Amino acid sequence: MTLGMIGLGYAGVGVLATIVIAIMRGAPTPGDAVLTIVMWPLWGPLSLVRDPKDHREQELLGALARAQASPLASVLPDAESARVLAARLREASVRLGELDEVLARPDFDPAAAQRRAKDLEARGATTAAATAELRVRTLGQLRTLRERYRSELEEVHELIAQLVTQAELVRLQPSAAHASSELVRELVSRVEGLSDLFAYQATLEASPGEYVDPLGRSTS
Repeated sequence: MTLGMIGLGYAGVGVLATIVIAIMRGAPTPGDAVLTIVMWPLWGPLSLVRDPKDHREQELLGALARAQASPLASVLPDAESARVLAARLREASVRLGELDEVLARPDFDPAAAQRRAKDLEARGATTAAATAELRVRTLGQLRTLRERYRSELEEVHELIAQLVTQAELVRLQPSAAHASSELVRELVSRVEGLSDLFAYQATLEASPGEYVDPLGRSTS
C-alpha cells in the first residue's frame, strides 16, 4: 500500500466522520469540518461529546488540533490526554459558572452577612453572632475560590491564544518549534493544575464552619 493510498484512506475517514457529526450534531462550521477531516482521530470524538456552549473547552481543543498539523505535533499531548485536559477545563468552567450564580444571590451578600453578625453581637447574642461570623468567612472563601477559578481560566485562555499564534509561526519558521515547546508544557501544566482548585473546593465543602486556606491547612 502506497503512502498516497494511505493518505486517501485517512482523508476518506475524515470526510465520513464529518458527515456523522453533521447528522448527530448539526452542520459543523467550515473550520470544524476542516479540522475533522485533517485531525479526525482527535477532533472527531471530541466534536461528538463536547458541549457547544463551552467556549473554553472548544478553544483548547481547537488550538491543540491546529498545532497538531504543525511541527509542534511532537510535543503535544496525545488524543486521550487531550480529552482529559478538555474535561478538566470544562469542569472548571462549570464550577466558575455555579459560583457566579450562587454568589449573585442576595442572601450570599458578604456585606449583609457582616452587618447581621455585628447586629447580633451588639444585641449580646454571642452564639448566633459567632455562627454569623463563620458565614462571613465562608462567603469570603467562596469569593476567593471564584477569583482563583477566574484567574486560572483567564491565564489558560491567554496560553491557548498564544499556542495558536505559535503554531502559525512554527509553520512558517520550523526552527522555532523547540522554543515553542515550553509554551505547550506551560499550557498543559496550567490545565492539570486545575485539579488543585477542585481539591481545595472539596475541602471547603467537606469542612463547613472551618477556615480552610489554599495550602490545605484548616483551623476550627
